[in-house]
Amino acid sequence: TRALPNCTISSFVPNWRHPVGHAFVAVALVELLFTFALCWVVLNVATHRRTAANSFYGLAVGFTITTAAFAGGPISGGAFNPAVGVGPIVMSAIRGGDGFGNLWLYLVGPLAGGAVAAIVFRYVSGSSAD
Repeated sequence: TRALPNCTISSFVPNWRHPVGHAFVAVALVELLFTFALCWVVLNVATHRRTAANSFYGLAVGFTITTAAFAGGPISGGAFNPAVGVGPIVMSAIRGGDGFGNLWLYLVGPLAGGAVAAIVFRYVSGSSAD
């Protein structure tokens, strides 16, 4: 029997390590920016009183994720969620990879982006938010 080439766990997940040619700051900023965008869209289409009758939440969120993946994916790997970023790094460390050196990029960026989105949403929405 012939084995499939490159058929390992790491071949099914993108390279979550520091992408070649991109500074750590660029990776962190991409994660922050697109996590902010994703959280901003979710907060506005799914939790705001003015969009209570809206049934297109998934479409707005899906287009945001698609745009983020195409625009930011080549730079940061496109996690935009701490759980998505941590999983492949842990698996890579278990398999003897680079370890946890870049873990902070996928924790700080998305957590800061989500926090900033929540603060801006509260400020912009005021009392009309749920």
